[in-house]
Amino acid sequence: MSQLSLDFEKIDNSHSEFIIFHDADLSLIESLQLPTIIRFHRADKFDSKFVQTSNDVWNFSYSGKKLHLNFSNFSTSEKKLAKFFLANYIQVNTPSALEAKLQAYTFTIKSLKTRNLKLDYQNAKSVLVDLAKADNSTYYYHFKFLVKLLFLENFSCFDLDQEYELEFLERPQAFNSKLYYQQYEDSIDYPLISMIQQGFIKLNQAIKDDFQGINKQTLLYSSILGLVYVTGLRPVQLAKLSAEDIKIDTTRTIDQFHRYSILIPYAKQARYVHEKIAIKLPEEVAKIIITYIERYNLNLKDKLFDLGENSACFCSKVINTQLFDFAPETYKEAVLSGEMIKQKYSFSDFRHHVGYSLAMAGSSAEEIAYILGHSSVVTARHYIFSTPELAQIRAQALGKNSLYRQMIAMLLTGRLVYKKDWQQKKVLGNIGSKIHYDIGGCSYEDKCLFQPVRNCYGCMYFHPFIDANHSNVLESIQNEINDLIRLSDGIGVSRNPLIRVHESTKFEIESVIARCETHKGDIYEF
Repeated sequence: MSQLSLDFEKIDNSHSEFIIFHDADLSLIESLQLPTIIRFHRADKFDSKFVQTSNDVWNFSYSGKKLHLNFSNFSTSEKKLAKFFLANYIQVNTPSALEAKLQAYTFTIKSLKTRNLKLDYQNAKSVLVDLAKADNSTYYYHFKFLVKLLFLENFSCFDLDQEYELEFLERPQAFNSKLYYQQYEDSIDYPLISMIQQGFIKLNQAIKDDFQGINKQTLLYSSILGLVYVTGLRPVQLAKLSAEDIKIDTTRTIDQFHRYSILIPYAKQARYVHEKIAIKLPEEVAKIIITYIERYNLNLKDKLFDLGENSACFCSKVINTQLFDFAPETYKEAVLSGEMIKQKYSFSDFRHHVGYSLAMAGSSAEEIAYILGHSSVVTARHYIFSTPELAQIRAQALGKNSLYRQMIAMLLTGRLVYKKDWQQKKVLGNIGSKIHYDIGGCSYEDKCLFQPVRNCYGCMYFHPFIDANHSNVLESIQNEINDLIRLSDGIGVSRNPLIRVHESTKFEIESVIARCETHKGDIYEF
């Protein structure tokens, strides 16, 4: 494959009639659902509030810049995909980088046409490799976002089993602070984690209240999502599981509390034969799987999941269907009405998240390789080398808002109330040497085992007071983050997992503050 030219203006236009899409992809592009209007939900009063997707020219102002995006030179299919690409990006980011995104897209299209190459994974991978070697090329990260999208939308010649390779491709060497997670992007972020966890908690409660009322599909889909979320299992590993691989390790006689584990097979075998490895399962996930086994009347030797002829496609469908089921109602309504595009994730996103989380927790390459079922430590070392250093963690702690994250954040706590209207128990606790009270109420009836205040902002039983001073709590957490960073700098620890725990708490508090401000402004919550 010939080397790419990054001289945008000198790319030959003589091949403009060449169609870069496979026939199946042309039909797929035509079927893509594009919102009529894309709203800029973080827009300031002087910013444009939306763009109309039907227009071939998008003119809008944002953050003091006037932007002009012209789609008129694209073919019909190229234009539709370009708009879908940008619409997906806007949903989780601000529109500031749209111009650069479109430039990267245009560059890639022209480059493929110049060499009469189809848009498939092998050619896309070659483009990424070339872009990684270019000096200060931001096109790499913009195009990589598109490639990820093509996998998730099941474009032909973008096999989901290969999607995991994206995180292991060569990256540009030069640091650019404008790039989001240059070294590594963990798609499974705090709001999504909280949404999944609370989804499992609510489903367990529903099972307890009305066992027969939960349909089989929900049990199947949530079981698969739970295993992928906890263990990072590949579809091929899920297909090898049997009902007897779910184990009750110990039982506490006083209250019948169980500890669970799952025996998982290696996906790939080296020269030595590995026994199945045991991974601890959280109780809320294990109980769903056991309920699923009971409802499907599976025997111990029975295959746990029937994943059909294409396990990767089936798992992708399952994961995103169940995530959508766990999502806030307002978000689901927006997607179903065509106002938003459904946010999608792949099983490799969860696999990378498990590896990344283990690395942040200080696990060795050997431990990560063992958990993920790798026959060597080469891949596992990637997670260790890719976890952010303190400088990046410091920048990450500043936070990043978007409509999608704001909506998911609504699941973190209960309804907003005023102090005067709350008659049940109130939250009281300290962070460091500072006591915080009158911040919200607690509707949990049993004895809570978690630390008050610190753990409340991510709890669905916590009802934040609209008229409380949550900023004081945020200040206390930020001070702790600053202290942890100083301590880590002082002792030379580049990856301190405690910082990320505090970042999660900070996000939860910020989300509550944003909700309260929205309510005070007499604007409906998302």
